[in-house]
Amino acid sequence: MQTRKTFQKSLTLDAVKEMPCHPTADQVYAHVAKKYPEISRATIYRNLNQLSETGEIRRFKNPCGADHFEPLLTPHYHFVCTKCKEITNVELDIDTKLLMSVCQQKTGGIVTEHLLVFEGVCKNCIEKN
Repeated sequence: MQTRKTFQKSLTLDAVKEMPCHPTADQVYAHVAKKYPEISRATIYRNLNQLSETGEIRRFKNPCGADHFEPLLTPHYHFVCTKCKEITNVELDIDTKLLMSVCQQKTGGIVTEHLLVFEGVCKNCIEKN
């Protein structure tokens, strides 16, 4: 799908790149609206969808809540803190043996993407207790 490069789309992409975490659509909207209060929530949502569909950002489908977005496009895993809900990238080699096993033995299909999420309590939350 070919989409136009608009000012609003650039603002949305820049916000995802500037934010230190894996922001939700609402967080991206709040970030952009601080400087451009006239921008609509629908515009941000539409641009996040388009940017993720064209592969300019990645959508993290959070099984426990709202989707999150990130600029890191290379395959990687995530750690989600069950207390503060912060999402952290986990830099591990992708387990290609697991992917091949799923493709060849379990489904007979082709895996185009997978999501592996580690859950637990992050270091900051442990130190708070």
